[in-house]
Amino acid sequence: MVKYKILIASLLLTALLVGPVIAADINSSDMDKYIQIIKHGNSTVREETISFLKEYITDITGGDKPLSPLMIEKHHNYLASINFSWLDNESLGEQLDKGNIAGGEVSKLKAALNKDGFTVQQGMLKNIKIFDLVNQGVLFTAQANNPSTPYKGFILPRAPEQTSINAFSDPANFSVTYRLRPDEAVIFVGRTPPSCKYFSYQSFLVLKYDPEQNVFRKIFANMGDTINKYYIKTGGAPNATQGNPFDQPVVIIVTADNGTANRVLEAVQSAGYPDDIVNIEPLSSQIAKMGLEEGSDTFMFLNRMAFFEDEAAGNNYMSNAPGVVFRLTPNNTSSLDPYPVPELRVRGTGNASEMQLLGAVSELRRAILDKYNSSNATELTTSLWLTEGYDALQRNINVYGPTRDTSYLNTTPFVLGNNSSDFLIVYGVNHAAWGKAIYCNFGVYGMSLKNGVVAVDDTKLRGTAEEYLPNNPLAKYLYVWKVSRHCDGEKYCSKVPTGPGAYGIGFDKEAFVGFRAYIENQTKVGPSNTEMVYDKVIKISA
Repeated sequence: MVKYKILIASLLLTALLVGPVIAADINSSDMDKYIQIIKHGNSTVREETISFLKEYITDITGGDKPLSPLMIEKHHNYLASINFSWLDNESLGEQLDKGNIAGGEVSKLKAALNKDGFTVQQGMLKNIKIFDLVNQGVLFTAQANNPSTPYKGFILPRAPEQTSINAFSDPANFSVTYRLRPDEAVIFVGRTPPSCKYFSYQSFLVLKYDPEQNVFRKIFANMGDTINKYYIKTGGAPNATQGNPFDQPVVIIVTADNGTANRVLEAVQSAGYPDDIVNIEPLSSQIAKMGLEEGSDTFMFLNRMAFFEDEAAGNNYMSNAPGVVFRLTPNNTSSLDPYPVPELRVRGTGNASEMQLLGAVSELRRAILDKYNSSNATELTTSLWLTEGYDALQRNINVYGPTRDTSYLNTTPFVLGNNSSDFLIVYGVNHAAWGKAIYCNFGVYGMSLKNGVVAVDDTKLRGTAEEYLPNNPLAKYLYVWKVSRHCDGEKYCSKVPTGPGAYGIGFDKEAFVGFRAYIENQTKVGPSNTEMVYDKVIKISA
């Protein structure tokens, strides 16, 4: 069954997120190409798998294509057939006590919400093990995951009387994606992550309905800025002032309606929770179609973390629910008070001082080519990778769940075979060492699954360029790193795995390198690409 689940993930990924979704046959060469994305000749194809694929997969190339309501239903049935559960046998009742924080009591909160006319349904904030979900056929790509960043997400039930199927929903109708009535809210009551370099909370518009074509377009767009560690209100950093935001009590309310937010806030206050730990994330119905019907847009909520100071504490946070989540549905409709489109934090400071490193980067490039023989080198092109949610909303493109807390660059594609003389040299400016970001990293991604399987961050990159530029005082701000299938003990080298499944990139499969630089200190948002020196990659082949 495990191999079957791994196979179905690779074969379905383009059908749902990259390929069209009308019924048609595919030829044997296409089937073989799909199979080899993940199985690498090690899995057995089941007849029912092939039958399913022949009915629904029609193309294995091209950009992001729409997802039909029929395909959402078929995938829901598939998850039922493998007995998949988002809750993974966890008891929601046992999580209730985790909402008793900062003097507030969950039982009083539920009672106050019920008294005010809300139906209260429990969900959870769960660890999203994205590679496992892809290998099970639950998700169909890794959505350009940051390899340095684990993720948690809201898992919510359908709203009362909702009949439309949410994408990726399990047999109990829980899902990581959900629709919201314009007057509904979701509330998280719990604790923030333990000490780490970065964390944030944010909602995304994942599937945008196209009424003319009766399809959902995958855009995975942020709907504003994050509630990050610099802006969050917690017990340790009340009213988002300077303080300790880690492992602190917090309340987060997500809603599109100001009136609903005020009602929920009153219930929170009556249950004993202090105002200075309450955060409201406003969703704007001006850019999203709220509602429960089949033609409504679909949302997702993610909690990102990076680089826990204490690994054991981080593992404990990821393995356990840090609080309680409720879906709140008013029993009676009332006049709406929708939020406007939120203002965005301004990127950039005007400080483009990184540009003074261009000469040193050119000198570093020459030293790399001299070492590895320029006749065997191919220089990849680095350019803007992911834009932002408001761009995705206008162009109906998939931006893979971006956050405005970072920049995004990537390279042109390459193929990395199983040969020790076939490797990459990644080099450029260490943006954290220069002071342009609190952390930066690069990841190696499979083109088909958008799976980041290798990550190298700024702490590992420090000091790696000095052997190439021993007499250049600017070398301490630069880096050089090798990426290969065979590191053979090399100090500054990362090995690219082949699997299992989404945990690797197959031999001779297209891949690319993606770059991130998180949070400029002066703005507390991602740096502007126009003020940065682009990272670079050279492909060396025998």
